[in-house]
Amino acid sequence: MRGALLDRDGVLLLLDEEALYKKALELAAQGAGLERSLAVLARAVRVLNEAVGGLKVRTLEEEEALWRSLALEAARELRVPEERLLPWRYYRFMKPAPGAEALLMGLKAMGLRIGVLSNTLPSLRESLAHHGLDGYVDGFFASCALGVAKPDPRAFLLALEGLGLKPEETLYLDDDPENVEAARRLGLRAEVYAVRAPGARPQ
Repeated sequence: MRGALLDRDGVLLLLDEEALYKKALELAAQGAGLERSLAVLARAVRVLNEAVGGLKVRTLEEEEALWRSLALEAARELRVPEERLLPWRYYRFMKPAPGAEALLMGLKAMGLRIGVLSNTLPSLRESLAHHGLDGYVDGFFASCALGVAKPDPRAFLLALEGLGLKPEETLYLDDDPENVEAARRLGLRAEVYAVRAPGARPQ
């Protein structure tokens, strides 16, 4: 085995609901109210997810323009200063999954090339850098930047090409069984790998 390809969400990073709620409380204190603040944040998340699903945002510049439009719209609706929202990015509402750094350190100690393949916005590297995990990773492959999303086999092949790896010499970890099955069909040594935040109830 020469390399490892990992999913991000559910493997390396998790949604930080507490951070999201705290931000809503902070905005609510400006006078908009908690319910309205939560609704505005939820709408922004929905728009971002739609952009990912439709592969509508292909570059960091396009992502920045989308975020700026969402932040300005939210600032107007909640009647808060723009500067309170413009610096924020979706990955501030995420946190490292338990054991994520240890997993990356272990794979790196084995001498493996490590890539992250995620159905996400172009700022994949930035999202991991924000949480101190980018230094372990040799290649960052975001679906929006690739123009194709998992479980399409082309996403895996593009990531493998970027890392200089063959399927049969690559471990793949993902919390989505459909993606794992797609990777196995290509010859990767794929396994379902899912973690939960401490205290979370089993699904």
